[in-house]
Amino acid sequence: MESGKEIRIAGVLILTGMCAGIFSVAPAIDSRDYITIASKNSNQVIFAAVFQFVMCLTYMGTAILLYPIIKKFSQSLSIGFLSFRIVAATLSIIGTVLLLSILAVSQEHLQNPLRTSSAPELLGNVLKTSRDYINHVFMVLVLCTGNYLCYSLLYSAKLIPQWLSVWGMTSAFLSVSASILVLFRQVDIITYEYLALNVPTAIHELVFGLWLTVKGFNKRINKL
Repeated sequence: MESGKEIRIAGVLILTGMCAGIFSVAPAIDSRDYITIASKNSNQVIFAAVFQFVMCLTYMGTAILLYPIIKKFSQSLSIGFLSFRIVAATLSIIGTVLLLSILAVSQEHLQNPLRTSSAPELLGNVLKTSRDYINHVFMVLVLCTGNYLCYSLLYSAKLIPQWLSVWGMTSAFLSVSASILVLFRQVDIITYEYLALNVPTAIHELVFGLWLTVKGFNKRINKL
């Protein structure tokens, strides 16, 4: 497969990952009464889990396609990018399992509504908190670190317009800041502040994915 085709497929995967990320949101799980609502919206939760797994595959697919190309310009940065993507994909899978586990706890609670034990609520809270930290803190930190390495490489190699690389590095920093604020409980997930810090990353991913799909990398890559 020619490198130009691989780059364009990587762009399509980035766009696919964005779409999957949108559909991986499960309002039933994010609601305050998730312990009772989730089981009543089981299909919504299952679809969200499927799309989160698809998003995980796009993370890995993009890195696998780009690594053989960008390693020609920096072995260390390209290995770092691939390594962080592997970790991010692993965390995404764990988040998917936790999502389905929360659904299982909710279904158990619905089937035994008269049970006085608070165990389902306690277990559900632990699973939900763990999922929130994995999805919105640690996975984002790992993913953005890998992205920063990739954009640094693309900037120095001038494989894409440098303004696009700078935008990527800046947006990665903003997303990391949002996750750190969540970690230290300065802001909550799905709040105006959290979303505002992540909007630049979302828009950049859209532009970057379209750029790779339509234009690919700078033609100088063909000379290597």
